[in-house]
Amino acid sequence: MKRILMLCLIAFCGICFSGCGKQTAAAFSFSAGTPTPVVREFSMAVVGDIMVHDYQYNEAYDPASDTYNFLHNFQAIKSYFEGYDLLVGNLELTFGGPDRPYSSYPCFNTPDNFMDALLDAGFDVLTTANNHCMDTGKDGLLRTLNLLDAAGIRHTGTFRSQEEKDSLCLVEAGGLTVAFVSFTYGTNGIPVPDDYLVNLLDEETVTTQISRARAAADVVVVLPHMGNEYESYVRPVFQDWADLMFEAGADIILASHPHVLQPMEYRKLDNGDGTYRDGFIIYSLGNFISSQTTPPRNASIILQLTVEQVGNDPAQVKSVSFVPIWTQFRNAADQNHFMVRAVYDMLTLPEEERYQVVRPKDYQRLLEIHEETACFLLGEEIPLSEIQPSYDFPKTERYTDYIS
Repeated sequence: MKRILMLCLIAFCGICFSGCGKQTAAAFSFSAGTPTPVVREFSMAVVGDIMVHDYQYNEAYDPASDTYNFLHNFQAIKSYFEGYDLLVGNLELTFGGPDRPYSSYPCFNTPDNFMDALLDAGFDVLTTANNHCMDTGKDGLLRTLNLLDAAGIRHTGTFRSQEEKDSLCLVEAGGLTVAFVSFTYGTNGIPVPDDYLVNLLDEETVTTQISRARAAADVVVVLPHMGNEYESYVRPVFQDWADLMFEAGADIILASHPHVLQPMEYRKLDNGDGTYRDGFIIYSLGNFISSQTTPPRNASIILQLTVEQVGNDPAQVKSVSFVPIWTQFRNAADQNHFMVRAVYDMLTLPEEERYQVVRPKDYQRLLEIHEETACFLLGEEIPLSEIQPSYDFPKTERYTDYIS
């Protein structure tokens, strides 16, 4: 994962975006006097909930050195992140520090060494607005942001000051300015002592922040933490929230919280001049890594998106695909060993190697994931003989109504 040039732009409401507008690049090139529209494009790989339960940090602990090593967690999946301009995920934990006990549900305090695994995987942007962001209090929230800054990983959704909350998280990719905005429905009842600490999901905050991002960026990506846990369908209230976000100016919505996959769809978005652009939403990305090992919580996807801008036209989602993945809880020797793996890689192992990597019952689960994931997201069955590393999510007949 190549590290790209990133910038953070402070944009106060009181100055009405003065000096904070997006940069304008040349929209046309000229050959023999003939203007040709310049095409700008970036690609993004996105994963769901990143969690560390006690099973995971206990497995990562080395008593000989009294340290934790999580690097193996993502070794088998890293190749699927290569070639993308951005890697994005939901960091659903806190780095509260070693002065308090490490813990998982209901309050996550994760060893700092897990940051090594995030860096090694190549994460560029993480949303920190979720129901666990206050698990180790204000100090833990602030410490988490400080560690992310020290690692060079951009973040949005929780903040150290009102000034930081009023800023825009802008990232340059493929010649386009991408804004990331995130919100959470709540913090599990844990009080938020200062309003600026957490972006909460309320209509005024959502509308204001997305509108400001729209004025400053070519592409607006919203990462809401919303939905009902363990439901694979979308309730109308969350469809209404998505409509509000699109109307405010979102191009892409990447939601989390249910810990299982929910549907995804393209949206035709009104540019306000009689033309439309292609947007996209997935209502839940499910778990990327966790100790929630019971089906369907141990299956998810890597979402792959390409966004394109032609000339002066608004940028739009060009293509979407996905890689079915599985969190391995135990290795072939039946020992705890957490690794995220691509379903394709496991199901195409030579038979003589298969049970050196996975247990027989896990192989059966992988067969189920292959069938369930493709059928759920594409609405069609993919025979095992036609298995692919990733699957295109075609636009044909996958649009909702126009958004005005």
